[in-house]
Amino acid sequence: MTEVIIKVMGLFGSSTQIGVSIGGSSIKVAELKKSGKSFALQRFGIAQLPEDAIVNREIINHMGVVDSVRSLVDQLKIKGRSVVTSVSGAGVIVKKILLDQVPQKELADAVLWEAEQYVPFNMNEVVHDFQVLNKSGPEGKMEIMLVACKRATVESFEAVLKDAGLNTQCIDVDFFALENIFEANYPVDTASAIVDVGASSLKLVVCHNGQPLFTRDSAIGGKTLTMEIQKHLNLSYQEAELLKIDGNSNGQMPQEVSDLMHVMAENFAAEIKRSMDFFTASNSAVHVSYILLAGGSARLPNLSKIVEDTVGVPVQLMNPFNTLTYDTKSFTPDFIANISSVAAVPMGLAIRGFSK
Repeated sequence: MTEVIIKVMGLFGSSTQIGVSIGGSSIKVAELKKSGKSFALQRFGIAQLPEDAIVNREIINHMGVVDSVRSLVDQLKIKGRSVVTSVSGAGVIVKKILLDQVPQKELADAVLWEAEQYVPFNMNEVVHDFQVLNKSGPEGKMEIMLVACKRATVESFEAVLKDAGLNTQCIDVDFFALENIFEANYPVDTASAIVDVGASSLKLVVCHNGQPLFTRDSAIGGKTLTMEIQKHLNLSYQEAELLKIDGNSNGQMPQEVSDLMHVMAENFAAEIKRSMDFFTASNSAVHVSYILLAGGSARLPNLSKIVEDTVGVPVQLMNPFNTLTYDTKSFTPDFIANISSVAAVPMGLAIRGFSK
């Protein structure tokens, strides 16, 4: 598990932890309980955000997001106030770097100097963190995982949670949350790609032996499909979103919408293939055994098959409950099946909360 985080506040180690995922169109909250080495879901909820509350993964409507978070936490009757959240998008840099061997006391300064070459922002405007992955990597150099994020983005997420009555225990990165939930549910001895197809982004991370080998964040997601439905059928955004979800679930999907979904699935598959081609070009010795799809748009009809045919790698939907359990008094199997595609990131964030 990659332990690097952007910022830490407060203490880890409680028997329950709360993950809050602030996405492009919704808020997702998951509370996990740990017993021994196993985790069990205690509470889970989703709240839709006001339209355009978050644009390009930047918070535009502060109070709209605050109200959504506060209402969902109150609805779920969550007592804990310390939470783990995450950031993503163009303002987040995840980079594996190599450093000459330096004494531990000089390492932070050496990483900062090296980071200036990879972070396309003024270092005074970012928050950064790092983790040593291998003290004796290629050519005898230290292998470091560097993470940096615009300070304004970090502070805007902290401010939302504070105004919602919550304390930010730590700010993580979506990629690492996906890695956490993957490692909790699947064997890690083979290289695997986890793809989160969200409302406004498609995030891919290749993991092997507890380390992220490659990450890529693309600005393509389910909102694009909703807007296409809206345009072609002359509907409001809300009507198009409802048709996209309910029409698929009740089998009453207009042919025109089905055609748009197929095109969108092909676009997602093409983007995943581009990402995998980038990975293969620089990691030719590593073979990805399978791809796991997560996120709200992962359930597009035939998406798994289209991705499999396009990329040439076995594909399946990620199951956050492959080995994790849930409170059977609070959740039905049908409910768990319905949330499995969207629960990966918030559950992965809650898992991070148990790290010490």
